[in-house]
Amino acid sequence: MLRHPYRIFLLAVLLAASSLLSAQSVPRSRMLVFLHVTVINPGANSGAGPVEEDRAVVIREGRITAVTSAAGFAAPEWAKVVDASGKYMIPGLWDMHVHSAFGDWFPRGREVILPLFVANGVTGVRDMGGDLPVLFAWRKEIAAGEIVGPQMVVSGPMLDGYLPGSKETRFPSSLAVMTPADAVKAVNSLKAQGADFIKVQSVIPHDAYVAAAEEAHKQDLPFVGHVPDHIKITESVALGQKSIEHFMGVLEGCSSQEDKLLAGATEDTKLLLSSYDEAKCHELIALLARSHTWLVPTMVWNRQGGLLDEVDFAHQPLDKYVPTYWRDVTWKRFYDQMMPGVKVDPVSLRKQEIAQMLHMIGVLHKGGVEFMAGTDTAPGIYVMPGFSLHDELANFFEAGFSPMDALATATSNPAKFLGRDDMGAVAPGNVADVVVLDGNPLTDIRNTRKISAVVADGRYYDRPRLDGILAGVEKAAKQ
Repeated sequence: MLRHPYRIFLLAVLLAASSLLSAQSVPRSRMLVFLHVTVINPGANSGAGPVEEDRAVVIREGRITAVTSAAGFAAPEWAKVVDASGKYMIPGLWDMHVHSAFGDWFPRGREVILPLFVANGVTGVRDMGGDLPVLFAWRKEIAAGEIVGPQMVVSGPMLDGYLPGSKETRFPSSLAVMTPADAVKAVNSLKAQGADFIKVQSVIPHDAYVAAAEEAHKQDLPFVGHVPDHIKITESVALGQKSIEHFMGVLEGCSSQEDKLLAGATEDTKLLLSSYDEAKCHELIALLARSHTWLVPTMVWNRQGGLLDEVDFAHQPLDKYVPTYWRDVTWKRFYDQMMPGVKVDPVSLRKQEIAQMLHMIGVLHKGGVEFMAGTDTAPGIYVMPGFSLHDELANFFEAGFSPMDALATATSNPAKFLGRDDMGAVAPGNVADVVVLDGNPLTDIRNTRKISAVVADGRYYDRPRLDGILAGVEKAAKQ
């Protein structure tokens, strides 16, 4: 029998805290060397090919300084050397659709959302709607090594219209934009505040949407987001929308009944699935490929959201990382709002729609359309920061992508989209964001979950330190 259980509990807490504090115990100024690792570079933009065996990867001061043969490589005595024999190194992963600081919906994001990304090898995120002062503060703290978190590119508040019959937007972190003048003012305000791009939502009025796109281009801000209600995807492309989220507008654009669907036809899911027009779809695919319009389908959320009534909420293995407020307030409210629309269609029809989406993602990929991985965490119910990105990579594989192409959606493709030639590959001169895996992701994409170590901006997290981060998140979620 334990005589002093409280002392053991206290020791466990202190050990977890110690793991977090020592998560950056290898100074960025010290040379970090991974020996005998197999380097995998989707997109092969490292200059040396997609797969390099028995490499020595050298990191210092937040940059990759060398990728060379491990044979005969001699590291200085003062370097930290990691024997990575039998392991695989990929570039740090990016989740290109997240919401980290979303009004009052997800408290404790600093202690839960940010570290969960890094613990899962997600070293960069595109925040698609959030509170700029909070995000900028976090970004500064992450860069200084004061907290654990990923690189962040941010839009700030989303541009959206009022819900019908109200003076409220649907989501927090939104700016109400009802007129072209509103749109111009909003874009200029976000530019002045330092937003990296402009994100639009679904109920922004048509004229305001057009004005927002034009002003964003004038201000040299990427214009991304939803295809708004009652607007054709071809118009979004014509307006220069750089990325389209959630696969919005694609199935409609491939339908012979697109006009009826956008007008709100009854039994629209059945009509959507029965009116596929191959010639029309081929034209759309060619347009998307030619215009370099990127798609971020967020299938992990489309699947979960479309089948909410089949989710076993009582047995969620990652629930220990979920703050009570998320589950009992935010997600419950979202669930209650969504379920009436979800249940309009029988489960069998919804599953058919999801299968059609996956099939079409594969078709578009073969047609040269460019894709990126995104999850819509944390608003997506049980779409978990970090963890769910690995599910999304598996979705791409299910859609017909090769494992290498699936990896590209979260590595080299985000680098290309963001115009960054210093990321997306394990290559000299690049930012030191890498993930070391215990299994080969090219033989099984699920091996991206088998994380041995993460380097985020040159900061080294081995497996014990990653486990310490997870323990800290679990503790924070219970507070």
